[in-house]
Amino acid sequence: MWNFKNLLSDRTKALIFKGRKCTNRDTSWIGGNAPAYFDDQKDFQSKYGSTYYFFLSLVNPLDPTMMFTIFFPREYDEYLDNNKYPTCTILLVEHPVAHESSTDVFTNPNMKKYAIGNCEVINNDTSDNQTFLVKFGGTPEHIQNKRFYTKELVDDSFEFLFQIDEQGYPEEDDFIKGNYPFSYGAIYIYAQIKMENITNPVVGYWQFS
Repeated sequence: MWNFKNLLSDRTKALIFKGRKCTNRDTSWIGGNAPAYFDDQKDFQSKYGSTYYFFLSLVNPLDPTMMFTIFFPREYDEYLDNNKYPTCTILLVEHPVAHESSTDVFTNPNMKKYAIGNCEVINNDTSDNQTFLVKFGGTPEHIQNKRFYTKELVDDSFEFLFQIDEQGYPEEDDFIKGNYPFSYGAIYIYAQIKMENITNPVVGYWQFS
């Protein structure tokens, strides 16, 4: 059984999630419309609605009342040039769980909605043998294992929370059109983690080979 300690303290376990066709019971998803929570965030829409795409929403497995939603700039060079903390321009918003909106303000026309399926508990030291869309807890699996990416995060007391790996995209012909947004790469989310509390989650960096 997993818990906060073995996921984020001793990091002996990790949760992995895979993409699959949607059902009415799904609460986490990739592609499609952003959560309805953002329908009422008029300032956020005004600032980002014409320049950012919705990427995914993941219910926090340690707090099922909250979810993490990620947006990325429509211009590739914008997030290529600003690819790591503290100036990373990929956005993460933590907010109460919400269903998918009926509006398409942030919708990427090149990505069809798919579910982020039920999690599987694995030993962290065997996770590199697994294909996943999301890995929560444990330790990050880097494409480029360089201190350059993590130095400022560590200096500001951030620790790895989860990652999204494009190798784990749903293997469906209709899921994505054209190039992968992150060049067949991965996004790494960090947070300040203390006394079983997770605060200030941010996109720490993204990488590709």
